[in-house]
Amino acid sequence: MEHDIILDLLPLYHDGVCSEASRAAVEEHLKTCGTCREALAEMDAPLPAAEARKNTADGAAVKKISDEWKKAKWKARLKGAAIAAAVCLLLFGAWMAATQLYLFPVPAEKIEITNVRQLSDGRVLYHFFIDDGLNLRRTKFEYGEDGNMYCVPVRALITEKRWEGNSPANMELLLDMEMVDDQAKFMGFREIDHVWYGRGEDAILLWEEGMKLPSASEADEAVYGYNEVSADYWAERK
Repeated sequence: MEHDIILDLLPLYHDGVCSEASRAAVEEHLKTCGTCREALAEMDAPLPAAEARKNTADGAAVKKISDEWKKAKWKARLKGAAIAAAVCLLLFGAWMAATQLYLFPVPAEKIEITNVRQLSDGRVLYHFFIDDGLNLRRTKFEYGEDGNMYCVPVRALITEKRWEGNSPANMELLLDMEMVDDQAKFMGFREIDHVWYGRGEDAILLWEEGMKLPSASEADEAVYGYNEVSADYWAERK
């Protein structure tokens, strides 16, 4: 059978719709004709447009997967950063609460009040000491309806060690009863007749009305007593 006839039959042969005689003739011709074999093979190759559409679809799928992966990666990074920031804020807040919230009273048995004496201007001078090696940042002053004032040293959960020498946990302090009474009246309480350190049964009495105290020394007067620098203040008090 002529070559051109076989080429015309190849599409029918490829699709399996030719007669048995034609099929036999085509197959016999294909044994010796490389051109027809190539033509038949090309029929199995995808059309350029279909291949392009397939490539485009594959590319779009790959791009979608890549975009979703990038988006997921950024979400993971942002989530990690948010978690890290939250943890840092939590730790910072916990540290601030542990070091700056003064909520814990110093036990009265740790407080020592010694060398209580009275200056010539009527103020009471005494030595305050906390016997636990830790520092002090704050003392609360609480007033009672019964004429009592309570000095309550309070600390945070975490407190630094006491400084060497004078520190808020180891120093000379002054009690000015005129100022104490003025403050009590301002807050709506009666005049104070007892001053305590701490609260409860273990509270330490620092001063009570009518208490006789030893006079302060000349050295104390020189350091803590009346001086010309504060003359206006003392004049107002008189």
